[in-house]
Amino acid sequence: MTSAVIEHLDAFLKKRDWTTTRLAETTIRTSFKAPRGQMFPLIATHDGDWVKLAVVPLGRLPPDLAKAETLYAQLLRWNGELMFARFSLDEDGDVILSVEFPVQELDDSEIADALDVLTYYANKYGAEIRSIIA
Repeated sequence: MTSAVIEHLDAFLKKRDWTTTRLAETTIRTSFKAPRGQMFPLIATHDGDWVKLAVVPLGRLPPDLAKAETLYAQLLRWNGELMFARFSLDEDGDVILSVEFPVQELDDSEIADALDVLTYYANKYGAEIRSIIA
């Protein structure tokens, strides 16, 4: 059974000429171009009562311990400053920038706001993350 929420997200993105790929019944993948020209991958997932939009990966945890600690500290600082989004790390060491919201609040304006936030923060912090892990 296909998720109606993912169908809604997919239709929203396609109306705006975004190309999407269905990864599972509750997951789609796409990408977007930030104002500085960088392409960012985006995963949209519906899980129970929540929708998650995530830029994955925004970077990867470096093997160098000092750089990894610098990245940890910076992500925590930024998480204290971000509005409506957060940074995290997955089990593969990918840096994730995500927005989550309840399905009950899903409408086109909520989706547009989430995409705007992800675009803004990916553009704002992406280069610095790449600099830290280089």
